[in-house]
Amino acid sequence: MEVLMDKVKMGIFSKSSGAANDYWNEWADMIQMKMKDTDNEKNNDDELVNALFNVKKSKRFGEKIAGLSTFGNFEAVDEGAEAPADTLKETEPKLITHSEFKKLFEVTKTMKEDLQFDIVATKAAAYVRAYKRSRAEFASAALTSAAKTFTYGSKTGLDSTTADGLALFDKAHTGLTGVATQSNVFTNAFGNDDAMLNRLANIGMNFKNATGHVMGYTFDTLIVPGNAYRLITLGKKIINSDQQVGSSFNDVNVNKGIWKLVVDHHWQVAEGSEPYIIMSSQANKDLMGSMFYDRTPLEIEQDVDVRTQNLISSGRGRFSAGFGDWRHIIMGGAAAGTELT
Repeated sequence: MEVLMDKVKMGIFSKSSGAANDYWNEWADMIQMKMKDTDNEKNNDDELVNALFNVKKSKRFGEKIAGLSTFGNFEAVDEGAEAPADTLKETEPKLITHSEFKKLFEVTKTMKEDLQFDIVATKAAAYVRAYKRSRAEFASAALTSAAKTFTYGSKTGLDSTTADGLALFDKAHTGLTGVATQSNVFTNAFGNDDAMLNRLANIGMNFKNATGHVMGYTFDTLIVPGNAYRLITLGKKIINSDQQVGSSFNDVNVNKGIWKLVVDHHWQVAEGSEPYIIMSSQANKDLMGSMFYDRTPLEIEQDVDVRTQNLISSGRGRFSAGFGDWRHIIMGGAAAGTELT
């Protein structure tokens, strides 16, 4: 899987509130070390977030993303004439706010008495991987939502709109006054070859910015659900085959070496459903399209529960996922959207 940005370390650290008494100190330290070792391991969930989003750190309540209207073309003028001036203004501001995430991890005194540290170490590693999985599931749910909000666990109504106030994937995205609406969601199936992939990539290349200028970005990333095995296989063929897939004419495969395939294992779809997403990695970066912010890395605070004499590790982190633009991404095979004929 292609990683678009360097991995953002969780930076696990522990704050002790008289926590570990002499009885628990050694095990508390060993649990922390195991968690830190697990944080440094290569992890599919970290790679997924980095492949789909621009991952950044935040030091604020939320992050505001705002573009500026662009300059028009340079104009041809008469000799000695004044240079025409453009007025730039803020376009489509978007505020992405962070959510808070917590989980407890308990080690019983009985486990320590019986020297079951191998089991505890396994649980400590699983605890850290659960946090990484939580980041990835949250990011995936935000990206693949077909509505203005998405659900993560029991939390509903989380914002998945882009800067124009519409859902990330919508058939009537707006720009400034005078710029026609544009669609980035289509009902057309992927098919058995690369024809629809090429067509949607061309639509994306011709997306216009807020002031109506064609941006010309190359779409190079294909994102498919983890249980859409046919799309996964077909995508690998399109990316790696020398000849055009699904054709008996032995034409050269113009897509070989251009596309990256990202299988989102947290994106699970109903049987028979085959939605897919294509993205321009450069547009995602330039336009601050899909953004993931780590506000507070996973913090571990340890203490002894006087009622049970068990060691409690309490984990807390804050992060967010949101969208500053929509022009970097397209969904195909959607249940509702524009139908190409």
